[in-house]
Order: sequence, then C-alpha cells, then structure tokens
Amino acid sequence: MKRKWKITLGVSISIIVIIGGIAGGSKLYDYLQDINQVYIDDDPILAFPVENISSLTLIFGYNMTDQETGHNGFDFIVNSTTNILASCNMTVNDKEAIYNEIYEFWAIGVSFDINDAFELLIGFENFNSSEAAGQQQLDAIVVEVGQVVTQGELIGQLLYMSPYTLIHYSLLKNGKAVCPYLYFSPEAKATFDLLWPQIGSSTDPCNGTTLCF
Repeated sequence: MKRKWKITLGVSISIIVIIGGIAGGSKLYDYLQDINQVYIDDDPILAFPVENISSLTLIFGYNMTDQETGHNGFDFIVNSTTNILASCNMTVNDKEAIYNEIYEFWAIGVSFDINDAFELLIGFENFNSSEAAGQQQLDAIVVEVGQVVTQGELIGQLLYMSPYTLIHYSLLKNGKAVCPYLYFSPEAKATFDLLWPQIGSSTDPCNGTTLCF
C-alpha cells in the first residue's frame, strides 16, 4: 500500500509540475510577446479630405500658440453638401452625436486611429440646433466603429444646413494636436497652397508652414 501511495504521489507531483510549467511557459510567452510588440509611429501621409474643393468658401487655420484658446486643426467651410474622404488608411475608433451647449448645435464627431502615435479627428458641424438634423448628419456618415478604411474611401457626406457648415479636421500625435499641413501629401499641400491665398483665414495661420501671414 505504501509503495502504491508513493507511486501515486510521485505521479501527481509530476503532473502538477508539468501543468505548472506549461502555465508558466504560457505566461512567459505572453510576456515576451508584449515586450516585443512593435510600436508603430510612422508619420502619416494625408490626402486632402474634401472631395469637391469648389464647394469650399473658407479655411480657418491651425494656431496653437495659445494652448487654451488656440484652434487645434483646420475648419473647411463649404457652401454645398460635399463628400468627405479618408485621408489615409486608418481604423474608425468612435462615432457619436455631440450637442454643443455653448453654441447650441449638434455635431458629429468621428475619430480614427492611424497608428500607435497618430489619431485623426473629424467633426461634422452644420450649426443646426435641431436634433433631427443632427441625426440626419449622423446617418450621412457611412463608416462604422471598428471599420478599416483606405485612403480615398468615402467617410460620409457633410450636409449643407447653414452658411457655417464645416468639418473640423484635427490631427493628434501622442494625444497632442499638431498642424495637419505638415503631414499632407505633396498633392494635398499643393491644393492647400492654391486655396489658402484665396479663402484662408489670415488671422489663424498654420504654424510651421510657409503659409503663415
């Protein structure tokens, strides 16, 4: 009996050691995978987001010289409904209707993860106080959370509902706003350079570019 008990105990201990070794090895593998993950922070190359540039009436520029009151992106103001396109390959992170209590209008915010460092934020702002109009604009955004979009793909339509209809276009690097112009493709810079002298806001230049007035 004692011999059988010792054999049984020995086998049990061996099984426990093996199981423990497997579990420990699994955790070690997971840990090594985590520390070996590649952190991707390559600078994006952004295409111009407004498909019909003839609809643009004003570009309100980037200016973050004052962190509290500065403008952390571009406002592209239009005079008609226009398509908004994906500036690069990215993943839809969030999409929601937001009520601006200060100016009393509904806006649709859409955020995109470009990589580990960069995030693109686009606000569809019609300056319409109607909740139904806000829902209509939300319905005009055709991408969904979790969707991977490619450069040039339709994000949605910016519905013209007032003379101040615009998209707010903001690029974040590690959570802080940076000037989108610096990451535009050569073609997008050429488009912006063409438009800025005509419809750019001289009071809010894009810092860090030759376009500053």
